[in-house]
Amino acid sequence: MFDGFSDDTVYRIAAAGLKHPQRNRSARPAQEPRLPVESGRVHAVLSAILDARSLRIRDLKDALKIPHASINALMQYLKRKALVQKTSQELGAPYSLTDEGLEILTEMERRDSCVYRKP
Repeated sequence: MFDGFSDDTVYRIAAAGLKHPQRNRSARPAQEPRLPVESGRVHAVLSAILDARSLRIRDLKDALKIPHASINALMQYLKRKALVQKTSQELGAPYSLTDEGLEILTEMERRDSCVYRKP
């Protein structure tokens, strides 16, 4: 069918298309994709680093009352996920959030901050 301003083809939706589930406005929307990290402990660590701008593992351990072995493993995990990075190459250098770490923390708080409050 030709119609319109410059004889372009114009399409009209058929009756069958109007009944298609994708056009149903009352349909339940899809759930948001899961975050790469979701625990309260991760939220607490990322929040603490953001608040201080950078923290050493021992400072996180003391502030959050997390055993050294656990916080060390968690920081290595967050480093592999590219959510945190060392501020320098020194052995005891503090960690800071990456841009992705800040995005994940922001998204965790946007979705439901009460879920992540307890470490």
